[in-house]
Amino acid sequence: MLKQTRFIFAVCFCSVALLPSNAQNLKVTCQTRDAATGSVVLTPAELVPEKTAVIIIDMWNFHWCMTAAERVSAMVPRMNETLSAARQLGMQVIWNPSDVVTMYSGYPQYERAVAVNKQQAQAIREPLTVKFTAPGGGCMCGPGFDCGGNYGWDSMHPDLLIDDHDLISASTDGIYSLLKEKGITHIIYMGVHTNMCVFGKPGAISDMWRAGFNCLLARDLNDAITIYRPDKGYTPERGTAEINENLQQAGIPTVNIGEEFRKAGLINSDSPVDYVRFTPWGKPGRPYLMEATTTVTLTAPWMEGAEIRYTTDGSEPTMLSALYANPIQVAETMTVRVAAFRQGRQISLPGYAYYVKMNPALPPLPDVRLNELEYIPNDYAGSVKESLWYPVPDKSYEGKTLRIRGKAYEQGLGFRAPSSVQYEIKPEYKRFVAQAGIDENLLDKTGGMFLAMHSSVVFRLFIDGVMMAESPVMRITQEPWRFDIEIPEGSRRLNMVCMDAGSRSILDYGNWVNVGFITK
Repeated sequence: MLKQTRFIFAVCFCSVALLPSNAQNLKVTCQTRDAATGSVVLTPAELVPEKTAVIIIDMWNFHWCMTAAERVSAMVPRMNETLSAARQLGMQVIWNPSDVVTMYSGYPQYERAVAVNKQQAQAIREPLTVKFTAPGGGCMCGPGFDCGGNYGWDSMHPDLLIDDHDLISASTDGIYSLLKEKGITHIIYMGVHTNMCVFGKPGAISDMWRAGFNCLLARDLNDAITIYRPDKGYTPERGTAEINENLQQAGIPTVNIGEEFRKAGLINSDSPVDYVRFTPWGKPGRPYLMEATTTVTLTAPWMEGAEIRYTTDGSEPTMLSALYANPIQVAETMTVRVAAFRQGRQISLPGYAYYVKMNPALPPLPDVRLNELEYIPNDYAGSVKESLWYPVPDKSYEGKTLRIRGKAYEQGLGFRAPSSVQYEIKPEYKRFVAQAGIDENLLDKTGGMFLAMHSSVVFRLFIDGVMMAESPVMRITQEPWRFDIEIPEGSRRLNMVCMDAGSRSILDYGNWVNVGFITK
């Protein structure tokens, strides 16, 4: 296996020996539903490997909804295992990352695909009519702060294994041409999001079904974008199952492809490949912010008969840890760790989620606005001001309107991380107040395409060299962090810091807004 880094994303490459064209056919059980009654119909089928392709839709490295992004990550180990089996059998694997396909320019898998003798996709059938009944299309984190939309992803998930023999294409005509050139008749679809991208993107189910191909959906390796309503027991798992049923009723068969490969002896490993899934789902690099109690639901959709055990003290779960029976009420900053067990054996990969409690009250507006005060020059800057990224008063660092989470602010300081600025503390200053978050001006251009995922900062406040407060890692479109800090008597100097969160990206623009001192 070779891991290569190009530009701003990583892709894992592996190489497997493909079996000859006389390899065994794969027997599967297709599940559809009666169009009138909705009852399940099971039909045996046989797939000829050299006439079968697997197409993976989108599986991006980032999504504007953090729960959606983590659900993509949770699918990766099972997808890698399944695709390895498909390649061993002799099936053609085609990656369709739609929005980010051109980011693979120069990779052989992409260059071979764009060099195909292009044919126009034919309309053999009437358009496929599907009525999707599950609510969806928005943030899947549920009640609380919803995630704001953007197009910030810039590649597929970095842990996906892309083989030398795979292809990368994202146009209907391009994929149609590849399939025709290789004599493909059947397509197994995987990826996200089922009710939007897997169904409707160029080269996805709707186009290829109309072009006459036999399309199947891997129900164990797709995820719809739906909603989370814990008060009604509606989870993303339930939404995905509902979307799958809608497609089955429209005539698109689904298969549990991982189980079919296992039954065929193509997957023999007993090593876990699934995670217990959280809703909502944050991580330290992109924490779930809450100002009240959050209801956390755990699911294990492909681990039949599993017991989910969890901890909230940072330790890894064991068979003696708390048994999950009902949604967990999270009221404080904590890490929840989970694992699934069956008959005393761990059958899942270890997973976790991170939740951060913020001050439920917005800080008051300052009596003394900090942008009206003179800052203390940095001793190390000397006479060259440009050696430090000094903040810009009442504007973003780029000189634009201060914006956080869709809201414009008139007063504040625009930073570029890593940078800081110091101010004298006068005896009458009693409290420091502010809000702080990622500047959102980069969303003005095509929704922050290829860029929005890279902005991440941490805000810190020091008084006389002692850290008094710190935000978690802040990401774009998140609710600004709230500072309301009592100033110790006799304090002399305050230092506001906007530091990068580890990426040292040139897009780490952070804003302190409504910032200053309370004198009362």
